[in-house]
Amino acid sequence: MKQMQLAARNLRLEIVSTMLAGLGTGMIMPFLAVMALKYGGDAFDTAVIAAAPAAANLLALLWGRLTRNCNRVYLISFFSGMARLFILFMAFTTQSSVLVLLTLMFFVLLSVTMPSYVSLMHTIYPEDKRASYMAYVRISGGLAIIAGTYAGGHWLDGRFHLAVLIAFGLGVAGMAVFGRIREPLAGRRENETADSGVKDFIAAFKMDGAFQLLLLGVFIYEFFQLLPASVYPIYQLERLGLSFGQIGLLGIVMTAASLLFNLIWGDVIDRQSIGSVLLICALLGALYPLVYWLIPYPLAIVCAAFAAGAAGAGMDLAWIGFISREAGRHISSYSGIYLTLVGLRGILAPIMGAAAAKHFGMDSVMGLSFSFALLSVVPFLLLLRREGRM
Repeated sequence: MKQMQLAARNLRLEIVSTMLAGLGTGMIMPFLAVMALKYGGDAFDTAVIAAAPAAANLLALLWGRLTRNCNRVYLISFFSGMARLFILFMAFTTQSSVLVLLTLMFFVLLSVTMPSYVSLMHTIYPEDKRASYMAYVRISGGLAIIAGTYAGGHWLDGRFHLAVLIAFGLGVAGMAVFGRIREPLAGRRENETADSGVKDFIAAFKMDGAFQLLLLGVFIYEFFQLLPASVYPIYQLERLGLSFGQIGLLGIVMTAASLLFNLIWGDVIDRQSIGSVLLICALLGALYPLVYWLIPYPLAIVCAAFAAGAAGAGMDLAWIGFISREAGRHISSYSGIYLTLVGLRGILAPIMGAAAAKHFGMDSVMGLSFSFALLSVVPFLLLLRREGRM
């Protein structure tokens, strides 16, 4: 009973923390690439901004090892709070290169927390409710992001520096709330006895064919989803002529879809299959570049944004759910190798996409993204078969 009460308390605190941070995130993150262009930036700048969230995870294995014996709650609160300083600095620049650098540094500091966050979710929430609890957190955060994006795109349109200052305050407040989360004693002991040897991890990884299929499928899917990431802002501004508010609306649609489907995906993962969620989400996500490529009309783009939001929610819950369920004491290493691959594709894909768009055109990049994203269906089908669902 005490464990359930502690889990419920931690859930409430994480929801409040995520909502505060989400409000701030929504005010500025959807508009960073656009601001870089307004500050005189080019496709390379938008490529770096698009790559930053994923690329910062390139050192995840190192962070996992260095932070293995730290207090996970305090570590997450500290580094997430420090990352907000780079948001604060955005209020004092009008140079695209500085904005890009600050964005990159923000995500680098956040990446330090990710291996610890995955491990923390494993210990503070019960296994049979973990995906659902995490869905509640993401739904709450998504609602806050929608509100923040609306504020950033409408109330604060043309006042980006003010939005940055508000976002900084909200983010710091959110991390202060997160610091009140308490990890069960058993979870802290598990943290102290987690795997530490590289050979130990490699041996476990080689035996885990399901994890290999997960890595392969997600890598293919997300690499080719990220390929046109630097192209979308340019396409939206130059070819579609979208305003700040309209670009923000697409972000709101994506987040709304994520809210709706988080509960659905969480329930499916807890009760049934991770493989089926990955398979459906790969098909949904492939619609986004397809529409930009072949049907670049407002209604179609809005529908594609909805599908992409639903897909992103499922992919996010699925990989964390898989690792927390299957990795056992190797959870830190499994999350580290997963996030390292996130970083690798995060660096390569947007930059390659920007280069390809320069030589072959934006439409070619969209078509390539759609065509190759469908390849991820193959390893997800094999994973689903492995789960015994076919």
